[in-house]
Amino acid sequence: MQFVITFFLLCYSAVSLSDVYRWTDKHGKTHYSDKRPKTAAENITIKVSKQNIDTSTQEHQKLEAMFRKENDADREFNQQRTQPSAAIVDACEKARERLSIIDGPVQFIDDKGKMVNVTEEERKKRVIELRKEIQARCKH
Repeated sequence: MQFVITFFLLCYSAVSLSDVYRWTDKHGKTHYSDKRPKTAAENITIKVSKQNIDTSTQEHQKLEAMFRKENDADREFNQQRTQPSAAIVDACEKARERLSIIDGPVQFIDDKGKMVNVTEEERKKRVIELRKEIQARCKH
């Protein structure tokens, strides 16, 4: 709450320190500036100072929600959101392990313990696919 009040006071003081001037040049064009021109100009600061100011409770509540301090629940939520789940970490580790095994000369063995003939091209293709999968799914 103190931050919101300080914010409004700073904004108000910044606005109150500068004047707004309006004048019309010899071609009939109207100009506005926060610096007093050398020609005669009307000081319209009071006329425009009340523009775009909303003092409603609803707007104060919106600002408080936007600028509220982070609490323990917020920190925990943000930490959980940024940390990968244990299942993802485990899957990534297994994928990296598989990659290290098949990245080089290797013999493939099926579930029954029999050697499977895999060409070098097929092995390289599996390595490429596994690298793509790790890159897409494993952010850490």
